[in-house]
Amino acid sequence: MSGGAHDPAAEPFRCTLQVRWADFDQMGHVNNVKYIEYAQEARILFIRSRFSPFGLGNLPQVVRRTEIDHLRPVLRDSTTVDVVIEVEHVGTTSYQIRQTIYDSAGEVCCTLRVVMVAFDTSTSTSVEIPSGVRNVLEAAKQRAAITEQGAAT
Repeated sequence: MSGGAHDPAAEPFRCTLQVRWADFDQMGHVNNVKYIEYAQEARILFIRSRFSPFGLGNLPQVVRRTEIDHLRPVLRDSTTVDVVIEVEHVGTTSYQIRQTIYDSAGEVCCTLRVVMVAFDTSTSTSVEIPSGVRNVLEAAKQRAAITEQGAAT
């Protein structure tokens, strides 16, 4: 790829998910548990979108850790949420992503940090991230770092 080429796979991943009537609790906002479900659904779409073009969409992975900050509720007037995924760190067998969930007004409602581990289902152990997946993750991580540096200046 040339230095000036634009690589859409290196951009933060963004998807829009439907907010279902059953997601709301008696308080009139999305139940806290549903944010984990939105994050999981977005991660599946992220993996399919970013890895499948390279034949890597079926890499077994497990969630090792989830850290979540609830910042504001998603209220009944939101029929969708947007989820943005950015890669923060790539290790030998795992990688960490930041997921940001926005309501339909574009307000940040929740942020998550999730550690994903490449997994061998036959031995139930972690395995090294394949080089093709690593390349995709590193490109996304580099773009996230550039975006953060620009926001800090």
